[in-house]
Amino acid sequence: MKSHGAMKTKTTPVVLHRNLVDQMVADVKPARLLIRPWAQWLLWLGFSLLVMGLFWMRMGVQANLGQVLQTMPPLAFIVTAFIGACLAAWEAISSSVPGRQTSPVYRGFELLAILALFAIPFLFFAHPAQLNLLQSFENGHGCAEAAGFSGLIPWIFIGSMLARNASFKPVWTGLWSGVSAFLMGTITIQIHCPGWSMDHVLMDHLLPAALGTLVASLLGAFWFSAWKK
Repeated sequence: MKSHGAMKTKTTPVVLHRNLVDQMVADVKPARLLIRPWAQWLLWLGFSLLVMGLFWMRMGVQANLGQVLQTMPPLAFIVTAFIGACLAAWEAISSSVPGRQTSPVYRGFELLAILALFAIPFLFFAHPAQLNLLQSFENGHGCAEAAGFSGLIPWIFIGSMLARNASFKPVWTGLWSGVSAFLMGTITIQIHCPGWSMDHVLMDHLLPAALGTLVASLLGAFWFSAWKK
């Protein structure tokens, strides 16, 4: 009797453990299929280029675009914005997939591209005789609206993919997704708008990207952490 009681005491925790595991398995929802990170990046790029094309079809491009792209400062600005957007999109996707985080060197290169993008207007674009940033924004608010809206659509698209991942740092995922999407919006309006002065580019082409990124990081804190609930 004594040995039988001892055996019963030993097996009871095992039974409870199995019941607990069975209950946990029953409560787990079916896992959603994770799209491979490189496939997510290609989908983002293809969709962003499609949105660009649709906006250009509706708004048109600047008449002397061919000549503009033959001069180094405007071409460098557009290329730098594109590189920054592509790097940021991969950073956003990688940060939302456990075990796929990028290296500090990669993030440093991305930050360098963003700093260069904001430095180019200061260094190479025409400066107004009297600098009035608020007046520049008011005069070109149409560009700011187009830049923001053309970046918002790609952000919703990439956000729908990132929300299916499992980001442990949703604020950073939101921030990088905002950079990627709204820099594409900057490129969209830059190809359309013939204004290349420093104040106009900063206030009406780049400021919407900065503000959109800020909003994306705040929204990302909730949207990209929904998988935990």
